[in-house]
Amino acid sequence: MQRGKQSLWRRKIVFVVVFLVVNLISIAFLAVREKAAVNQKLFDQAAETEAQFGGIMETYERSFQLFAHMMAREIEHEPDPDSVSAYLKGLDASLLNIVGETYDGLYMYYKEQYLYSWDTPYSVYEDSGYVVTERPWYQDAVAGKGEIVFTPPYMSYANHYILTTISQLQADGETVFAYDIKMEDIQNLVSSMEQFEQEQILIYDGAGTVVGSTVPGYLGGNLQISLEKAAQNMEDAQVELEALKKDGGAETAGAEDTDRTEDAAWTGDTAKSEEISKAEEKRDSAAAFLEFRQRLSEWVGASGDLSGSAKPVTMDGNRYYLYNHQTAGCGLMVLVPEVTMLKATVGTWLVPFLVIELILIYVLGSVGRELRNRELRAAYVKMGLIQKRLELALSAAQKAAAVDDLTGLMNFKSFQKEVGEQLDTMDEKDSGILIMIDGDHFKRVNDNYGHSVGDEVIRLSAQMIIGRIRTVDLASRLHGDEFAIFVSNTDNYDVARTIMEDINASIAKEAEKRNMPAITLSAGAVTARRGDRYTELFKAADEALYQAKKTHNGGFASFEE
Repeated sequence: MQRGKQSLWRRKIVFVVVFLVVNLISIAFLAVREKAAVNQKLFDQAAETEAQFGGIMETYERSFQLFAHMMAREIEHEPDPDSVSAYLKGLDASLLNIVGETYDGLYMYYKEQYLYSWDTPYSVYEDSGYVVTERPWYQDAVAGKGEIVFTPPYMSYANHYILTTISQLQADGETVFAYDIKMEDIQNLVSSMEQFEQEQILIYDGAGTVVGSTVPGYLGGNLQISLEKAAQNMEDAQVELEALKKDGGAETAGAEDTDRTEDAAWTGDTAKSEEISKAEEKRDSAAAFLEFRQRLSEWVGASGDLSGSAKPVTMDGNRYYLYNHQTAGCGLMVLVPEVTMLKATVGTWLVPFLVIELILIYVLGSVGRELRNRELRAAYVKMGLIQKRLELALSAAQKAAAVDDLTGLMNFKSFQKEVGEQLDTMDEKDSGILIMIDGDHFKRVNDNYGHSVGDEVIRLSAQMIIGRIRTVDLASRLHGDEFAIFVSNTDNYDVARTIMEDINASIAKEAEKRNMPAITLSAGAVTARRGDRYTELFKAADEALYQAKKTHNGGFASFEE
């Protein structure tokens, strides 16, 4: 009896040792897989952000090209500077209507004169000592030698947005066209790219200037400046604020550098309060960015490099993953709480870990079958229940990961995957049509009725889309008021056009029934065939959509058109 008990205990000890060793090996293996999954998720987010950032910058450049073309044609027709100035001021309102709220003004250097589209008297610039040829936009354009160039962005605390200037030296070697852009689209992009709880995102340009951030205080900061310079900027902002409070809002040496002077100086208590408020905001932003740069210096440490894979860092006592992705045109820095990322990658480590545990339990149970037959049967039952729960949980997780929460349509990633699979499995003669869709004037709905009504309009649009396509077709909400449809087994644009007309008609009719605001959906389409790449189709359809959007009233355009 005693020997039997000893043998049983020896078996138990062996089982425990084997169990622990296998678990240690499994944990090490899954840790590697989890790290790879984290890097892949953050890389995918960075790649998507980079693509959309490039699209926004291309839109800015196209807007400038439109302006440059119109001005060059006008100068050729009427070269007198006074006539050019009058045309420039008249062009201001037209471009505002065409380009939208990102546009912030036109100006140029022409025949040794400074011409601009706003109403500030020229004497204001003469009195301020404004020298056009010494301005960054002029010098950058000259250095660009005819290329379209962007001056380094800066934060306008007077207007609460990031500004940049696009400029170009013209063929005569003297004339320079310039165009101010509000980079709010970059900030909107940051908001749309948030995939994880409590995630922090920074988008910065090639010169290191933060042009988009989930933390507004970081906007306008430069990641390439030294820690000492960041501290000096904060001290200068504090000195500026104290001077304003002391002298009642008089101009100080650290004031923001802009390419225009306000039409008239503010006076009285209101002007003083507003100037102090802007200075306080500038000081607070400088302090927030200094704190971030200090943390960044600690995280970088001796290596001096943040590129590569995600790095674990500590901030405010919590663990984060820090990921930095930089290209020649832009960079993306992401901070994601470790717990949040573990939740997001649960399918990478938890399910395999549980499967390994089940296999291990099964094997150990089989070895001890003769001694613990009853316990083994219970283990089988338990294993079956756990496996069923895991399958249900995995199925639910996969479904949730593929569906847009608001509309129930496929989300961007699942749509891209499904379309990619269809392209790979098409026959040589098969074809389809990818339709990119964007709501017209959807911002007005949010502004006038609130975001809850805006969400209802998006849901209604999704319902009408799914109700007007076949079961073999695919539909997705990309983000915001942007959708996509993949129509199978056709290359006839009339089919796509009819679908969009039916959708818009249905939205208008159903919105009237529900007593809610209606929007129209503009669409751009491109044919797809075997071997095509989704990213190329997406870009082509988006270019067509850009043309369709010009009407802002349910327009339709094909890429070939």
